[in-house]
Amino acid sequence: MPADASVKPKANSQVRGEPFAPAPWLRNAHAQTLLASVGRRREVARRAAALVAASRRVLIPCSDGAVLEARVTEPAAPAPTIVLIHGWLGSADSSYLLSAASELHAAGFRVARLNLRDHGGTEHLNEDLFHSARTQEVVDAVVHLTARDGGGVIGFSLGGNFALRVARATGLPTLAVCPAIAPERTMRAIDTGWVGYRWYFLRKWHRALRAKQAAFPDRYDFTPAFALKSVATLTDLFVRDHTVFRDTGDYLDRYTLTGQALTGTRATIVTAADDPIVPIVDFHDLPIGVDVVISLWGGHCGFVEGARAASWLDRFAVRHFRAVFD
Repeated sequence: MPADASVKPKANSQVRGEPFAPAPWLRNAHAQTLLASVGRRREVARRAAALVAASRRVLIPCSDGAVLEARVTEPAAPAPTIVLIHGWLGSADSSYLLSAASELHAAGFRVARLNLRDHGGTEHLNEDLFHSARTQEVVDAVVHLTARDGGGVIGFSLGGNFALRVARATGLPTLAVCPAIAPERTMRAIDTGWVGYRWYFLRKWHRALRAKQAAFPDRYDFTPAFALKSVATLTDLFVRDHTVFRDTGDYLDRYTLTGQALTGTRATIVTAADDPIVPIVDFHDLPIGVDVVISLWGGHCGFVEGARAASWLDRFAVRHFRAVFD
């Protein structure tokens, strides 16, 4: 039986093409997760060097007054644009994003690696802070990037959540990889799971806040935040002191996509049953129109078959968008 089929996904789920079947020594969820983000960094950078060198920086004015940045790489001939959206505290140069972008560009697509507000060294572009409920500016950026020749969206983790909101708003073809559609459960998984994830995200969040404070020293002082030791407590402080939301629950509700929140949306989700960051239960009972492809293995945004190879997910993305646009 193919690995994907053994998970018994819901009725609207399906397996497309080859299942992800890594070697036994690559079936550990933590190994998959770490390989995707840090373990393949040098090899992915080598493979993506030409893509990065050929990319140009594009600044995108948005309807709310924000400015977002993308790195765009043109194809040899006119083609649809695939906009890639990184995860929380990632960037346009994250390994998993560069890996997928390289394969999509090699397949002939125009690729645009979008930096969310305050990510990828863009904290100086906007005085107001990033938060995960800033939907409209991301919709505006994707519409701008795909206006010339059409296109689609692929997002990873929190970027997958944003991609699904873009799909809901625009109808663009969308692939969401391990999307964090139930942020409260994802936050709890980070804080109560393997301690390495909590340290990783806290360290990166502290670093991002320091960069924002350095860019706008007269407005921000995040000193109280640096003493906090969990994502949940730091989120509580962030929401209370730096957003307009009533409380953390109100904030998280604004970008929770479980239940019927995606009714009328057409999109494909790829996720793994062993994801240690986004629980598989999040993908039960999604509305018709949202296809869910579940792999037995893969960790969080992993799907890595070897340190020196393109990932299974990269090939899946190429097949997916070729099927959409051919």
